[in-house]
Amino acid sequence: MRLCRAALVVLGLFCNCVPAFTATVLVIPFHNNSQYPDLEWVGESISETLKSELGALNEIVFDRDAVAKGFSQLSLKPGATFTKATLIRLGQTLDADYICYGTYNATLSPDDAQLKNSSVQVTSRFIDLRKLHDGPSVTEAGKLSDLSRLEQHLAWEALKYLQPGQNLSFEQFMAPGKLVRLEAEESYIRGLLSTNKDQQEKWFAQAVVLDRHFTNPAFELGNLYLSQKDYRQALRWFGEIPAADRRYPEARFKMGVAAFGAGDYESAAKIFREVSKSFPMNEVFNNLGAAENELGLPVAIDDFRHALDGDPNNTTYLFNLGLALLRNNSFDEAIKRLQVVVDRRPQDAEARQLLNRAKARQTSLPGGKPLAPERLATSFDATAYRQLKAMLQPHGNGS
Repeated sequence: MRLCRAALVVLGLFCNCVPAFTATVLVIPFHNNSQYPDLEWVGESISETLKSELGALNEIVFDRDAVAKGFSQLSLKPGATFTKATLIRLGQTLDADYICYGTYNATLSPDDAQLKNSSVQVTSRFIDLRKLHDGPSVTEAGKLSDLSRLEQHLAWEALKYLQPGQNLSFEQFMAPGKLVRLEAEESYIRGLLSTNKDQQEKWFAQAVVLDRHFTNPAFELGNLYLSQKDYRQALRWFGEIPAADRRYPEARFKMGVAAFGAGDYESAAKIFREVSKSFPMNEVFNNLGAAENELGLPVAIDDFRHALDGDPNNTTYLFNLGLALLRNNSFDEAIKRLQVVVDRRPQDAEARQLLNRAKARQTSLPGGKPLAPERLATSFDATAYRQLKAMLQPHGNGS
């Protein structure tokens, strides 16, 4: 993802608002050293919490898809035990500054068959890939039922290492609102690990019921319904994400996508316009232009230009700008934009039809049918946005 040039000016205003220690961190699932395979989900839970907390404090953390891609590139099997050399190679493959990894063990009294009553010990470790040396090792121990508390403590320790100059409030990390009920956490992680859509829906919905203040499963339900084009349900679940949540901007962006899909272009335009003020990203301007174009607003052309300004080779933005220009009788520039799309994507029949209409000076179809639907961006790459912010400020920590 690239940002429009105007965004650089906006970002420059933010430089004093974020820490100067932003790093790129690869967190991999912690390895289960216990004898209980039913606790495999715990390692995923620890890594997910660490990623969430590091990301909330402006560290750039690789998401699940990026980690899976790295594993695939090196033919690594999830859940296996990796040597330090393999971990370094994985981190370098993904161009990470740090790797966070670890292990956990669990013990259960012989007269107790309930795993939730087990005692756990979790150890996290860091590798600094810039200096190629080990970071701190931190161990937390307690009851499995207190897993969320242990995870938050590990996150606090990790951020103290990554951001040594920051005044991090321990009480804020351990606030009751940050802690998640064990059963809800397990249901959420099992939903993430499932490859079956119906099972995912079941696990996420169960997690919501088990812990109402836990927003992660609501966000994933929104993603799930959006992928199924159930726009009403997607709007419902993305609407559950509070403004204080770090994923709120992405949830709002996806609400805009859902509103557009549902044909509510006024709401979509309002949402994208709101998001663009804080996240002046190409994707946002493209989608704002799409909603405005459906509403017949000439300003759509300006917003498509904003999107294209930051990514001149993006065929989606070129297509949408060409479509808007054609609707507004700007035939010559429409031909120019659409010709680029056709040259780069010869199989794009829709773009070719629009190009032919622009050459023939035809702006409408028989019966008043629309020329073509706009093409929306569906990914909101906040990580890339934050990477650019990091480029505009000093980088690295003092360790």
